Amino acid sequence: MKKQVFIALFSLFFAGITQAQVTLNPRVEGRTSEDVTITKVELTSQYTIISLRYEDPVPNIKDRFLRRMNPERLMAMSNIAIDPESDLRVNSKGKLYSFRFIKAEGIPVRPAKRDVRPGDVVSFIVYFERLDPGLEDFNLFECRDGMDNWHCWNFYHIHIKNPASRKNSAKKPDPALAKKETSQSIPPLTVLMSGQVYDAQTKEAVDGQIVLQKSGAKNDTLRTISSTGVYRKNVKPATYQVTVIAPGYEPSTAMVSVRDNAVEKDFYLKATGSTPAAAQVTPPPVKPVPQKAPAEELKAEVGTKVELKNILFETGKADLLPESLEGLTQVVEWLKANPTVEIRLEGHTDAIGDSQANMKLSIDRVTTVKQYLVDKGIDASRIETQGFGDTKPLVTSQNDQQRRQNRRVELIVTKK
Repeated sequence: MKKQVFIALFSLFFAGITQAQVTLNPRVEGRTSEDVTITKVELTSQYTIISLRYEDPVPNIKDRFLRRMNPERLMAMSNIAIDPESDLRVNSKGKLYSFRFIKAEGIPVRPAKRDVRPGDVVSFIVYFERLDPGLEDFNLFECRDGMDNWHCWNFYHIHIKNPASRKNSAKKPDPALAKKETSQSIPPLTVLMSGQVYDAQTKEAVDGQIVLQKSGAKNDTLRTISSTGVYRKNVKPATYQVTVIAPGYEPSTAMVSVRDNAVEKDFYLKATGSTPAAAQVTPPPVKPVPQKAPAEELKAEVGTKVELKNILFETGKADLLPESLEGLTQVVEWLKANPTVEIRLEGHTDAIGDSQANMKLSIDRVTTVKQYLVDKGIDASRIETQGFGDTKPLVTSQNDQQRRQNRRVELIVTKK
């Protein structure tokens, strides 16, 4: 009898484990805010449930003194909310997975907000789609940091228990996942066409008007973005005649064929006689600032991080430029000289364009770098890749020169 009771209790305990997998205080490698911590991640049959704790910092001595001198400051409050566009993202074996936000408890969803005072502690829960079994390292992207004056709660490399399902076990199909897989197999309704407009002589960005012409359809007109010369437009797959018009320049026309993948086409405009003379003068060449070679900055110590400043790509693509080969050769030599070292390559983009497209581009770029290293004799098992898209900017300025700092590849030593 005792044996039967034990078996029954064990079965109930095991059933509870299979229904919900819980990780308390999961290890998190990085986050954008010290005010928020993850206390628990629970995986049920339907949801990924993340419990968080927000604590508004207690005023320091200086702040308390200033508030005592100015009582009106006692009423100063901050506010918190969760972005409905939040999602969980996983980069596994070169594939990008995204699990959308469902609901929240204990915290409002934007545009609503909750006021908090210094020293307040708020515990809340956020529900997302269920992570696929086997995905045990994920990122929580709450929003683009620095956008719309909100400070985001982004977490990177959250490690949890989520073992893969047994191959022989029957698994009931998840309608949400089935819908996701089906949608991924359907060709996109629109495709991103993008590029940049330059002065053919000075190579400076030029603002202008883009005219898209397609047989049997009305012309579509758009302008370049701000002072960047960049244009972006989601279009249906077809062949387009693209014409660029800018004051002081001869129009330029090209045929662009759009299929299932994003297409990029740059234009170089020739100045007309009406262009001011100053604009036709080629600026003196800028003497490049010597860059430290990656191998000079790298140390075979876990946690060492270095930006591979000489690793360059074609605009909007994952194709390496010839200037990158010298820097990559130095990385190869360093890895061969340190045969036990393992690394992670992290890719980042600027915030121009669609966030999901930026995420994919960052993944494609570090995958390209990894493939180069593997082709040169480095074991693929020593190289991990991770794309962050536009979610970890170094600067939030709208100036194109400064924004270039956000487009980078970083190398982190993960094992000595």
